[in-house]
Amino acid sequence: MATDELQSLELMIAEQPQLVVPLTGELVDLRDPNKVADTLGHVREMKAQLDSCRGILEQVLRLEAARQGTKTLHLADCTAVISGGETIEYDGAELARRLEQAGMPADRVHQVVEVIVTYKVNAAKAKAAAGANPAYAQAVEQTRTTRPVPWRVSIRR
Repeated sequence: MATDELQSLELMIAEQPQLVVPLTGELVDLRDPNKVADTLGHVREMKAQLDSCRGILEQVLRLEAARQGTKTLHLADCTAVISGGETIEYDGAELARRLEQAGMPADRVHQVVEVIVTYKVNAAKAKAAAGANPAYAQAVEQTRTTRPVPWRVSIRR
């Protein structure tokens, strides 16, 4: 969390130091890290229970869709659309090899199997290279960006 986000959070807590937990109505003092961590554990447990319940409900609708032979259930108050199931995946390199063996022209093989190249930077080695040479440092700096990553808190007992 950026410094300005933390400052905004501190202001919010100063204005409203308590939080009501949905479904339970429990009141949590946001200034008490022990209580906050304990409540976070309980909220995660409730979420797991809700996720399990959601899964069962989704499976029941999937069963009904299979019974009716449709992926769209037009119900009294809503429409339920079922998606998912199987997806087909290929071994691209092996398919290209077999198509070439079967006599397919190379340009057509490349239309069927697209080659995608990716690069992964070893950050520690990039930092070392940047420290060794100013030109390398400039190259590293000019090609790096920062992107936000969601914050997560682990609770261990």
